[in-house]
Amino acid sequence: MIEQAVRAGIRLVPIQLGFAAARWLASRPQRARVSEIEAAALQSARQERLGPDGRLPAWVWGDGPTVVLVHGWGGRAAQMAPLARRLADSGFRTVAFDVAGHGDSPVPEARWEWFIRDVGEVAAACGPLAALVGHSAGGLAMMASRRIRGVTAQRFVCICAPHHPYPPIHALQKRLDPGEKVLQRYRDFLGAQFSTDWKSLSAGSAWQGAGPELLLCYDEKDRYIESTDGNRIQAMCSGSTLAKSEQFGHARILAASETADTIGDFLKALSTSRTV
Repeated sequence: MIEQAVRAGIRLVPIQLGFAAARWLASRPQRARVSEIEAAALQSARQERLGPDGRLPAWVWGDGPTVVLVHGWGGRAAQMAPLARRLADSGFRTVAFDVAGHGDSPVPEARWEWFIRDVGEVAAACGPLAALVGHSAGGLAMMASRRIRGVTAQRFVCICAPHHPYPPIHALQKRLDPGEKVLQRYRDFLGAQFSTDWKSLSAGSAWQGAGPELLLCYDEKDRYIESTDGNRIQAMCSGSTLAKSEQFGHARILAASETADTIGDFLKALSTSRTV
């Protein structure tokens, strides 16, 4: 009802009010439910609280070099749990957590800047890191955290990550049709969330400096992220690896054995070392 009312009146109000309404709706993604497969994977984990004040719910599997997994926008740690358990079976300590405004987090809204901040805080708490693995917005946020907060890892793996945050722009156009002036205000807002401007962000600033340590996983049937984003990012990141599948789409790729095998092979050399 709220969304219908906003859509009906958003072009009739001043731009500032229209932007505020668009921002409010965009910052409250529907929280993903936990599937039976995900719940089973969570049960095998140790539950912890991470961050300076222990505000981030987290789950830990295994022992060995540390791999932190980051869910996407509207996602939760549970979605990364099957993959985390598979990697733990291969000799890693894996950590998945709920970003502020997602999953079991008590925070009512979500922001890209919190994604970037939380990745940095978890990396600091769990480091040094063998790898960071991010899905969708989580992949983009972790690469941005690498540039903005100096997060380091020996390997970075991005699964269906957008080249830049265009999905929320497309979602606003579809949900509200707020008009170009409101959309431009929102683009500027997104740029600020990434500590830059929209022009630099849309040109791929989050990916600058990445190279052979980066694995990109995409699926041709993804309805949310353009699979050609992988090609675009690979062209920017010399020596990076691109793997594409053709049957899983945006979400099921996380639990696919093929995805776990591809990532496991990319990280294999790291699991033989007990220190990173």
